[in-house]
Amino acid sequence: MTTTWFAPEGFTIAGVSEVLTAAGPRKVMVLRMRAASLTDYRLTTRDNGPELALGADRLDLTGDVTLYLTRFSGCLEGVMCLTFTPDRLPVPPLVPPFVYLPQVEADQALVTSDVIAAAGLTLHARARPTGP
Repeated sequence: MTTTWFAPEGFTIAGVSEVLTAAGPRKVMVLRMRAASLTDYRLTTRDNGPELALGADRLDLTGDVTLYLTRFSGCLEGVMCLTFTPDRLPVPPLVPPFVYLPQVEADQALVTSDVIAAAGLTLHARARPTGP
């Protein structure tokens, strides 16, 4: 997942957990927030099936928002660049009241939200190449 602008509200790194996937359990960071706005959102699958790409000019998540990520990288306020993984979290947990991060890249396992609104939504699918 990439986005040119990630602006969460009430952001908290809540800890580490496991998410069950088709490939088995994955260790993830759990990020909770009241809302988040993402600009130029792009998500591409990395499993063995056809490649699926979801895009949105703007994506707004509101309500009880939880992100489950295996990696999260961005530049806090555009100044200090950080990469977090479930094995490398800040201590104590990062709890800023409001923060923004430009040029975010993340490996996203799951997202839950009460409401997801997308502007400029696109969806693409293509077969992955086969053979040696």
